[in-house]
Amino acid sequence: MSLPRDREEDFRIAILNLIQDQVRVVLDGYRLLLNMLEQFLKGEQANIVEEFYQKILKNDEKAKEMNRLVEREISRVGAILTSRENFVRLTLEVDRIADITEGAAFRIMNLSRMKTKLGKDTCKLFLTLGEAVLATLNSMRQALLATTMNSASLSEKIAETEVNEKKADEIYRQLDLEILKSNMQIAQLLLCREVAEMIEDISDHAERITDILRTLTIVPV
Repeated sequence: MSLPRDREEDFRIAILNLIQDQVRVVLDGYRLLLNMLEQFLKGEQANIVEEFYQKILKNDEKAKEMNRLVEREISRVGAILTSRENFVRLTLEVDRIADITEGAAFRIMNLSRMKTKLGKDTCKLFLTLGEAVLATLNSMRQALLATTMNSASLSEKIAETEVNEKKADEIYRQLDLEILKSNMQIAQLLLCREVAEMIEDISDHAERITDILRTLTIVPV
């Protein structure tokens, strides 16, 4: 017969495993966004860019399904689970990344339709920002994996996420200035700034996720 503490640990691991699956889907969506961004910056035709947007929409639907699945499991377990509210916050933060990914993709699609052309330095900074945010997401995912493996690398991966987030923030500031110095039309300029801000915002949410993970590891189970 399982003791209450054993049952709670089983529930905790089961929910974290579901959230790991949710993160995997969200990361797939972000990688699609990076591919879409690259095609746009290369000057690919609008219909090609829009194909990526459709893929991201499908991924977003899958991410929403995963979020609902996690929420149902948390609701089913109920009061048995210590720090239930932190698990709810965790899945909502992951879901928010999917929302931002879709929003950024929508804006890139419209920039493509407007035949927006960016300077070489701006393009380079956009791609560098995208990769920096991906590094933040990857280290966040590794931190999440460490929570279910009881790995000593958890603190290391949380710290790595924080470092990567700071790098992404520095690149974003350079990119924002570069966009402001451009000679784009006002609508294009505003959309470009929104895309850059949204991509950087994803790394902020990744860092918030690791903050929640840190809290979960110090809650007795």
